[in-house]
Amino acid sequence: MTKFLKHKHVKKRRTLIAAKKTNPLLVDRLTYIAAVVEPIITIPQAVIIFRDRTAAGISLSSWVGFEILTAIWIWYALVHKERLILVYQGLFFIVQAFVIAGAVIYGASWW
Repeated sequence: MTKFLKHKHVKKRRTLIAAKKTNPLLVDRLTYIAAVVEPIITIPQAVIIFRDRTAAGISLSSWVGFEILTAIWIWYALVHKERLILVYQGLFFIVQAFVIAGAVIYGASWW
């Protein structure tokens, strides 16, 4: 084997340095709180639809669009094993499903 070919087959080994584990930052803690609180804030929309038995003012196309995008985020979270995104978008998926169900039952417009 020539000197050129030997050199071509040599791979440099890189050593990864593990990052120091530190206490979660305030922003990390607030993100987890927001992941739970934000879907909860959407619950009153579903409650109003079912309580008043009307979907007036609800755009079904918007909520279906939100649901499709949420499903993509859930897929992303599963592929990349991102627990925070999975919790956040999973809760949103459930709440949005209730809004969509109520909108379909009580005749929301598509536009």
